[in-house]
Amino acid sequence: MKTTDPHPVDLPTLFSPIADDLGRVRERIGDVLTGAVWPVGDYLAQLDLSGGKMLRPALTLLSGQAVGPLKTDHIELAAIVEMIHLASLLHDDVIDQARTRRGQTSANVLWGNTQAVLLGDYILSRAFAMAAALNLPSAAEVMCQTAEAICTGEIRQNLRKGDRDLSESEYLTIIEAKTASLFGGCCYLGALAGCAEPSVCQSTRQYGMALGMAFQITDDLLDILGSSAQEGKTLGTDLFHEKLTLPVIYWLRQGDQRQRQAEFSRFAEQSDLAALGRAIRQSDAAAYTLSRAEAYVRTAKDSLNPLPDSASKDALLGLLSYVLSRGEPD
Repeated sequence: MKTTDPHPVDLPTLFSPIADDLGRVRERIGDVLTGAVWPVGDYLAQLDLSGGKMLRPALTLLSGQAVGPLKTDHIELAAIVEMIHLASLLHDDVIDQARTRRGQTSANVLWGNTQAVLLGDYILSRAFAMAAALNLPSAAEVMCQTAEAICTGEIRQNLRKGDRDLSESEYLTIIEAKTASLFGGCCYLGALAGCAEPSVCQSTRQYGMALGMAFQITDDLLDILGSSAQEGKTLGTDLFHEKLTLPVIYWLRQGDQRQRQAEFSRFAEQSDLAALGRAIRQSDAAAYTLSRAEAYVRTAKDSLNPLPDSASKDALLGLLSYVLSRGEPD
């Protein structure tokens, strides 16, 4: 990509410095969740709890390894952040009425909204119990602050559903809370558990925050232009619920705004994702959206300057290329 040095964008290759450790994280999550008391463990055993990208635990491990050897605490922290993410997915699928997740039928479709919400709550409670048990007092505080930010971001987004006046600035505030805060927390905790200097911990947090912003921006573009089969989840939920994201916010502000408002109303009423996708492709909204993601990638790259050269730092840089490549139109 123009904004980064050439790096592989294949996640297994990027994660090769921590491949064995990620395996330990998967095992830890499986032991905690599928070993839960009946009937919770039976429900969770039917879900794909470790089949995702494992991006957030990888950020914790790579940030930790970039400042020193990994410790047992890193494995535990990586499991905790992935469990927080898993819980948020269960809740998101209820909010968005999604039908698939990771290529499988979503929990809310399998067992109903109530059970899906309660399963998410259970996973969250286990994650916070694990954080409290660590000999790292600030970890639990960071987790609580992150969970609070995620909830605040989701509440703000739901409050603004259907609001055609949502500004780009307000959109960025929402995704900083609901997505970037966890990315930043993952990186900060990895460096913190590695006993890095406070300034280095803050630099890794800044990297994670900027990466998270770029990730969510490209993810929102994929929700319009992507493939459900390729992404393994229900796409078009933002359109269905009229949650304005950056491509749409920009597109609505260009040309004849009254006409575009009318067009968007028609797309939303008919849940016509293909028509919205064509409109976005025929404008410069996708290019603008990617340019905003690229700006965050540059910030993330600069934030890694304090870290010494290493395979882990290379992987963190490579993730920047990966995030941008996700949003490139076919």
